[in-house]
Amino acid sequence: MAPLLAIENLSIAYMLGDGRSAEAISDFSLRLERGRIAGIVGQSGAGKSTIGKAILGLLGENARITSGTITLDGTVITRFSEGEFAAIRGKRIGYIYQNPMTALNPVLSIGEQMIEAIEANTARRGEAARTYALELLKSAEVSHAEERLSKYPHQLSGGLCQRIVFAIAIAAQPDLIIADEPTTALDVTVQKAVLATLKRLACEQQIAIVLITHDMGVVFQMCDEVSVLCRGRLVEHGSTAQVIGAPRERYTKDLMAAIPSVDLKRDRFDVLDSFANTPGRRRGIAFLKSGIAAARGGEALLTVNGLSKTFDTRGRRAASGGFRALDDVGFEVFAGETLGIVGESGSGKSTIGRAILGLIEPDAGAGIAFQGRPIADMRSRRDRIALSRSLQCIFQDPYSSLNPRMSAGTNITYGIVAQGLISRAHAKVLAEDLLEVVGLPRQAAGRMPHAFSGGERQRIGIARALAFRPELIFCDEPTSALDVTVQAEILNLMKELQETLGLTLVFVSHDLAVVRQMCDRVIVMRAGRLVEEGRADQVLTYPRETYTRELLAAMPRIALEGAR
Repeated sequence: MAPLLAIENLSIAYMLGDGRSAEAISDFSLRLERGRIAGIVGQSGAGKSTIGKAILGLLGENARITSGTITLDGTVITRFSEGEFAAIRGKRIGYIYQNPMTALNPVLSIGEQMIEAIEANTARRGEAARTYALELLKSAEVSHAEERLSKYPHQLSGGLCQRIVFAIAIAAQPDLIIADEPTTALDVTVQKAVLATLKRLACEQQIAIVLITHDMGVVFQMCDEVSVLCRGRLVEHGSTAQVIGAPRERYTKDLMAAIPSVDLKRDRFDVLDSFANTPGRRRGIAFLKSGIAAARGGEALLTVNGLSKTFDTRGRRAASGGFRALDDVGFEVFAGETLGIVGESGSGKSTIGRAILGLIEPDAGAGIAFQGRPIADMRSRRDRIALSRSLQCIFQDPYSSLNPRMSAGTNITYGIVAQGLISRAHAKVLAEDLLEVVGLPRQAAGRMPHAFSGGERQRIGIARALAFRPELIFCDEPTSALDVTVQAEILNLMKELQETLGLTLVFVSHDLAVVRQMCDRVIVMRAGRLVEEGRADQVLTYPRETYTRELLAAMPRIALEGAR
């Protein structure tokens, strides 16, 4: 059978400002038939998304295809004009973006966006387009489809928005879909449903899919074949079972070694960490140790009792009705431990963090105490500043959590300079020392955030949180956007810092395998309620509650026995 998509010896280069060029893809080939799913995997910067953009004709102005061809159903599209690509983009080639919240227009309703796409890519108009939009939503398994048409993206969960993006991508019944990290940051149950929908559409409508992802479990579950990229070069290609089950190349083996497991806890991941015992790093560690209190064995550092939060959803006071995000939640965090919080999207995980950090006010009756003192009693400016120093956060998105107009060094020390904890004269050296603490070179302090990779940005975010010398750090999905090897490096870093400094961590994640590696204890949230609590090895290996078992069952696993 002739392939629907044929990429032959494709090379792509990016033109640099000084007249030089940097090769992003070198001599890449792929052949894909209808109804089959091909995975493209590799570290960040390997060139995965560049290939997807080349197929869609969406390469930037500074990118050039220097050699090779891309053929769609027998037609060479490599040198298509923008007008020619516009004629097939959306109609014959669909695109599923990594972040559904940015892929959808925030000022248009779901119905307006879907009808616009349908009218642009099909012959349907008016009421016929609206009817077809409902059919597409139902095909993508979007519940309450009629109601969703009038909603705006911010009113829906990430999983629902991603299914809507799917529905838009298949509106014109394309031959090919490029899915670029389509499940990043989705919880395991939503991810399972989204992937099942995608696979069903491939089978029923014979759509070929190029799946770009860093999640090897997703690759194993979804793909018929896999291409492994390293710095723009194809290092291994074959069936999913062969590449994942018996990889030939060292690079592929390293990717597999970096995958966390929910069944076995490791002391460290087998990746090359970038820690050097430099004078700057020793100074940075000494600075942190001088301000972070040593863990007090067995003492509850943070106590939460009766935590409830109701958000007003109808323009009236919360007391008159609204969404109950948290309902009578209680737990303790002991000094020096890592407490994991898991659950589906909307279960209340991040709301707990915002309440602890003082970013939202809980309902009356809640009790949150830090070091035995109720946070509600800390009302003076002096008390609030002291609390903010003791409680810090590492954010989910390393791209948006840094100020793009400040250098890395200024991002790290801006807060402590503003609070008078260090002079401007000493801030530059401290920023450089802390960069070495998190495995980055001192000269990185002068670079702007856009010049760093996602993993490097997250290291800067960790350094910024550490600069306050906090006793507790709330980690909100800190590795969800990172590829497996970078994730392993970040997790190793956090473990090393915790052991060195005696940090206390609250670790929120939808990835149960990551929680297994990082956490001493776990609480499981569902619809704002705490449903299970215990040691991580107990809860994630022998759960008592049906809901916890369902979360574990929804995880994409690499099960090589009986692999196709």
